[in-house]
Amino acid sequence: MTQIILFMHILAGVVALATAGVAVGSAKGGWLHRRAGNAYTLAMLAVGLSALMLAVVHPNPFLFAVGVFSLYLVFTGWRAAMLRDGRHRTLDHAGGAVMALAGLGMLGWGAQGVVAGSGAQPVILLAFGSIGLTMALVDWRDWARGPVTGKARIARHLGRMLGGTIATITAAGVVNLGFLPDLVVWLGPTALITPVIWWWTARVMRGPVRT
Repeated sequence: MTQIILFMHILAGVVALATAGVAVGSAKGGWLHRRAGNAYTLAMLAVGLSALMLAVVHPNPFLFAVGVFSLYLVFTGWRAAMLRDGRHRTLDHAGGAVMALAGLGMLGWGAQGVVAGSGAQPVILLAFGSIGLTMALVDWRDWARGPVTGKARIARHLGRMLGGTIATITAAGVVNLGFLPDLVVWLGPTALITPVIWWWTARVMRGPVRT
């Protein structure tokens, strides 16, 4: 059973990387972009769920927390694309609550690891826990202000989907780049691609108003 889940996890990861490249490289809002984006979302759902299953079969709270983090990125990116009216639903609040709890757990576990001197993993947990908790809090703040529409909705969609791509690239690096230091493998893609997300978001926000 474990081998089957692992095979599904790897296959879904390959599909996610391929479709992410197509979605990023195609005309935004076009037929190919939408189809690739839908395929990417389904592939990432399979990646996240299989990661959670592996973390349960072979108890690994670290893998479980990172799986929740990755799923939330793609979930919120997909929701931003689908909810054109920008109005949050109960499902969005539920996702935010799960991410907030997972983020707090990652921060607590990471802090304990730092105190105990457990190496690089606690630092990784602190980094991803901080990002995940911040995302959930920002989402709740934005929902409280009213519908997220126009350029803000598109920027959120792009940013979260690219964030999910970071998670996919990171997972591939963890598996194939074990000869590099843990901090480089785990945090390198985030450090390299996050500036691209900021640049892309700023470009969208400066562009014409979208619905």
